[in-house]
Amino acid sequence: MKHLIAIALCSILCALILLMACSAPPDGKTVFIESGCTRCHEINGSGGSQGPQLEGLQSKWTPESLEEFLSDPPAYAKDNARLLAYQKKYPTPMPRLEITPARRKILVQYLLKRYP
Repeated sequence: MKHLIAIALCSILCALILLMACSAPPDGKTVFIESGCTRCHEINGSGGSQGPQLEGLQSKWTPESLEEFLSDPPAYAKDNARLLAYQKKYPTPMPRLEITPARRKILVQYLLKRYP
């Protein structure tokens, strides 16, 4: 009997793991919201004011450079004249985002498409 219960529990656990692995990845807007971007960035007249408004991103970033920036904003910003200039207007530094590389890639794609 204990053996059957163990097999049943293992089967349920395997099914849950498989279900989680097969679920659709989050969309960019979800990652954007869950990452707390609107706490600091103004979007279409609403949101925070501690960071610059998100607009015209394609003229400022490539997908690779934005992904590199989002992986470690403080380190990237210290060698970037444009970002150093932003620090005068927005003294609160952008924090590191605690997201996986896959979610960061989704966020980059969303930002460049939504705020070109």
